[in-house]
Formats: sequence, structure tokens, C-alpha cells
Amino acid sequence: MKLAGFMLLLVSSAASINLKYITKRNSVDGCIDWSVDLKTYRVLAGEPLRVKCALFYSYIRTNYSVAQNAKLRLIWYRNKGDSEEPIIFAGHRLSKEGDSIWFRSAEMEDNGFYTCVLRNSTYCMKVSMSLMVEESEEGLCFSSRIRYQESAEITKSKMIRCPDIDDYLAPYKQPIMTWYKECERKEWRSSIIINTTSLWIPEVLEDDGGNYTCELKYGSRVVRRTTELKVTALLTSRPPKVLFPSERQTSVIDVQLGMRLVLDCRAFFGYSGDSRPIIYWTKGDKFVEELEGHIRESEVRVVREFLGEKEVELSLIFDAVEETDMGNYTCTVENHIGRGSGSAILQKKDMYRLELVGGLGAIMLILGIFTAIYKCYNVEIMLCYRRHFGSDEADDDNKEYDAYLSYTKVDLESVEHEMSEEELFALEILPDVLEKHYGYKLFIPHRDLIPSSTYIEDLARSVEQSRRLIIVLTPEFVARRGWSIFQFEPRLHSMLVTGEIKVIMIECSDLRSVINYQELEDLKHTIRVLSLIKWCGPKSSQLKSRFWKQVHYEMPAKRKESVSRRQVLDSGEQGLFGDLQAVSTVAMTTTSASLAPAHVEIPDYNEPGHLQMHHFCRSYEYELPTLSGRHMYCSLPMTLLNGRLTHNNTGKPKKDLHLNSSFMPLSGPELSSDIW
Repeated sequence: MKLAGFMLLLVSSAASINLKYITKRNSVDGCIDWSVDLKTYRVLAGEPLRVKCALFYSYIRTNYSVAQNAKLRLIWYRNKGDSEEPIIFAGHRLSKEGDSIWFRSAEMEDNGFYTCVLRNSTYCMKVSMSLMVEESEEGLCFSSRIRYQESAEITKSKMIRCPDIDDYLAPYKQPIMTWYKECERKEWRSSIIINTTSLWIPEVLEDDGGNYTCELKYGSRVVRRTTELKVTALLTSRPPKVLFPSERQTSVIDVQLGMRLVLDCRAFFGYSGDSRPIIYWTKGDKFVEELEGHIRESEVRVVREFLGEKEVELSLIFDAVEETDMGNYTCTVENHIGRGSGSAILQKKDMYRLELVGGLGAIMLILGIFTAIYKCYNVEIMLCYRRHFGSDEADDDNKEYDAYLSYTKVDLESVEHEMSEEELFALEILPDVLEKHYGYKLFIPHRDLIPSSTYIEDLARSVEQSRRLIIVLTPEFVARRGWSIFQFEPRLHSMLVTGEIKVIMIECSDLRSVINYQELEDLKHTIRVLSLIKWCGPKSSQLKSRFWKQVHYEMPAKRKESVSRRQVLDSGEQGLFGDLQAVSTVAMTTTSASLAPAHVEIPDYNEPGHLQMHHFCRSYEYELPTLSGRHMYCSLPMTLLNGRLTHNNTGKPKKDLHLNSSFMPLSGPELSSDIW
């Protein structure tokens, strides 16, 4: 009677247990088979393991002791293919203890399924358990195939427990356990609390994700369990959102018949657990599978992912667009909270509109190219236009000079001091190139203005008679405040402020460190019509350089832009020696010897008492488009041009005069007739 009651208890419990959703297989030889239990035993090779018969924990409401008293036997089998072989417990590595089998040291060969059968002569019930034995991966203390999985939402708290270790804990004894992250002992931040068998994180951070390993001392061996913690975004409370096509406005797409078309749907899914994103295309109320065979969907692609939030993409592919494919297509996305959708309308492309857009695009491209060319070569373009179509600015303005040249002249008392590169440019190169190459008429105060009691008034009148005002900004000019006269003389200041005269400032060097520089900047802001040009030293020496093109562009337009190669005297010299014929200094031939007597007495300039020639002979070298080689210009005093010497030289030994030399030495008394 007792046995019958126990059997009834077993049958009723087996029939009522369905909590684990395990389906019962057909009974074989009258034995109830519960298939494979959901729990999988996982262990690293070399570690101990206890496998318990799941019948006593999930399928029947009794324990092993009660089953023994009811004369039921527990038999263990190991599955090998389709057959089951009984386990013979012999040796120290594998043993049977109560309702379990113990592996003192699990090995790779122990992988597989183990079945426990509870039976007597009239009753039989069995269930199988799965065992996975893995070796640690190289350089790690765990195997990624048997680690446990946990997730935690960022900023929330998380408890990580050491799983499946209850069988290894001795009662009333404190376990010895160590925690690792990525197989290394770690200095945990102060907010993390480590208990005996768990680790508590009060506020999860993104860096808290990773592999946590707990190691329990068990006799002479250790038991290790590894949990991978995955940090996620906060659980979303919203449905997914379609990014394209737009949810708010239907997109209209022009297509060409017969062409291949790929229509992409892109959507954002917030973190909603482990559920996969649901996304699909429809046309009206038809799914893609119900449409024509030339239309299909691609695989769902994850474009980007962060903390479980995903941006995914699904393409609708048309192998060749047909007339019947025109219409409204809808992309729908779903999660357990709700759904969203976006629509796109396909319509035939208007070819005339396409041609119009193409034509406008080509025009805009051409305009862009011409704009870029103009920005790069605007000076050259304007010079070319002015040379062929421009008018002469001097025709009707009744002004005598093309430009007034303002700079600081080097003192004659300091002639022994060698001129700097900036001074050489300001005093010699700039005026000579403008006058001798471009043919401009300059007013140079030190050359063309005779000192008198009305010096300031004469200077102001000279500026009024000039079409341009050129200010050469050398360090000497800025340091001496060479612009002062244009500030303090009312008429000159008015011309700058009102824009009556155009000002060209040429910067010869970096002047920011020069005293009075800030005053110069203030002056620039008061000039209404101002052009700034930077002289870059040797890079600007060539006449084809952009510097000379900019200077030429800012100067007045002239029909005749260059002078004859026979013309060497500048405008100031022509004023002083207007009765003389122009003489070429490029090469003074023997035919010019008639200008001087056959025997001319020239002082010896190698003597210490004589000044060095290069301070007073304006010599420099540059290339002319029409003249080959390099040229030297020199201002010649009237006495030498007329072939006469001063009286104080008479009676001295006469020396030969070589007029073909590259420069002409000047004697001390003749300096009075030289404008420099």
C-alpha cells in the first residue's frame, strides 16, 4: 500500500510538472523519457564537477532518500551516439554519491550527455543532462564558450554573482574566493562592494563591461566561473524611428524605367532587450514576397551600434524598374512597444527636367571655373584687358605726374653704411623699373623738388598733380614716421580721407616689431582708397613676378607701357639735362667717345680718400623682356656727358677713360650735380 501511494505521487508530479517547458518524449519499454534538461553543466578541464540527477530537482516531488526507501534504483548512463551505456564507477576520478556523480578532475573526454534513470520492476522515469568541458583559451583564465552572460543598464546598479558554486561551499565555513576582471586582479573603485560570493556595482559605467571571474578554493583545487557583463543603454520606452524615408513627409523619388534601383530604409532602434529589430517593406497592403519577382529585399544590415542601440538598414532592390512599379512604398519598423513607418513614392523621371537641370549644372560649373580662374589671375586678366581695350587715364585729368613716390632717403653722411635690401628697392629698383620699363612719370621729392621757403606748399601741389601716391614702407620709413606730412598738412590729409587720390602702400618687410607701427595701422584706416602690396625680396625681383603685375595694375592705365631701349635718363634727369640726347648705358660703344676728349684726367678711386662708387651710381640688375642679359643704369653728371672736367683737375696726370665699362665712376666734386 505504501509503495502504491509513492508511485501515485511520482506519476502525479511528473504529469503536473511543466514549469520548465520540457516536452516529454514517447515512452520506450514503459520508461517515461523527459529528454534533455535545460541546464547545461560547464566546467574547465582539470576542475572538479558535480552532476546531479535533474529528476529530483525539477520533475518529481521527492528526494533520493525517499526513492531509495520505495525500492527505486538510480542508474547512470552515458550517451554514445544513439545508444546509452551504463557507467561503471571504478577509480578515483569518477564516483557516484547519492543522486549525483562527481568528477574529481573533469577532462575533455567527459564531454557529452549523461542520463539518470529511476526505476523498479513496474516503474521507470529518466532525464538527460548535458556536460561541456573546455580548456582555457590561450593567455586567459576562461573559455568564451562556457562563460555566463549578464547585462546591466548604464547608470543603474548591478549584482554579479558567482554562479553554480553551491555544491562546493562547505556549511558553516567561510569560503576563500578571489575576483578578477579580464583574468587580472584589480584595484576596484571605492563604490564597488565585494561580498563572499558576489560583486555589487551601485552605478554601472560604460567601462564596467567585460569578463568577471570568481575563483573558489576547493580543497587542493580551484573552481572558476566567468561571467561576461554587457553594459547597455537604458531600456527604451519608445517605438523605433524611421530615419529614411521620413516619417513626417512622403519622399518623392524620380526613377528611369529599365534602370536598376536600390531604395534604402534606415531606422533607429533603442535598446529593448535581446529582441531583434523588425523592419520590412510593403507596397500598399502587400509584402515584398507578394510583389513581382524582380523586386526583393536585402538582408538587414546594422549600420552602427552602441550599448545595444542600433541603426539598421534594409534595402528594397529593383532589378529593372517597370511601369507597374510606380506607386507608394512603405518601410515599417516594430518593437514590443510600438511601430513606426516612412513612405516613398516612385514616379517616372521627367527627361526634359533632367536636361534642364543638367544644362543649368553645366552652366554653374563653367561659371565656377571662370570664377576660380579670375580669383587666381584677376590681375593678369585686367592688365590684358587694359592693354587692348583700356583708355589712357592721363587723357583728360590735366595732371602732370603718374605717381608721387614717398620714402625715406638714406642720408649722404652715412654713405659708408651699406644699404639694406629694402632701401635698395625703395631708392633704386622701384623708381627705375616704373620709369624705364613701364614708362611712368614719377615725382620724387629728393630729386624733383627744389628746397625753398615754400617747400610744403610745393610738395602739396606736386601730390595734387599726381594720379597715384606710392608710399614705400621700409623699417626706416616707419621708424621716422615718414607719413607725418600727410597727416598734418590739411590739404594732403583731405585728399587721403576723401579718396581724391589713390594710395599704393608697398610693404618691404615685416614691420610689426618696428616702432610707430600702430600709428601706421591707424593711418591705413583713414585712407579711403588704399591698395596694399607686399614686396617679398628676391622672389619679387623678376619683372614677370606677381608683385610687378600688381604694381602695374594699381598704376594709371597707359597706352604706351614701355620705353625705347635707347632711353635711359629718368624723368628727373631729363628735366636737368633736357638739351642732351638720350645715351644708351646698356653698351656705350666707341662712337660715344666724341662726348669726351681723347685724354681725360680721372682721379684714382682706389685711393683711401675717395668715396666708394656704388653709393652714388644707381646700379641694379633685372631682366627685361626685350633685352637679353643683365643691365646696369647709372646717373651720369653733366660734366662727364659733355666731356668736360672741373678746373681743379687740370694739370694732373691724365688717365684713359673706358666708356665701355659696366659703370662710370664719379669724382667727389661732381656729386653736387647728382640727384641722389
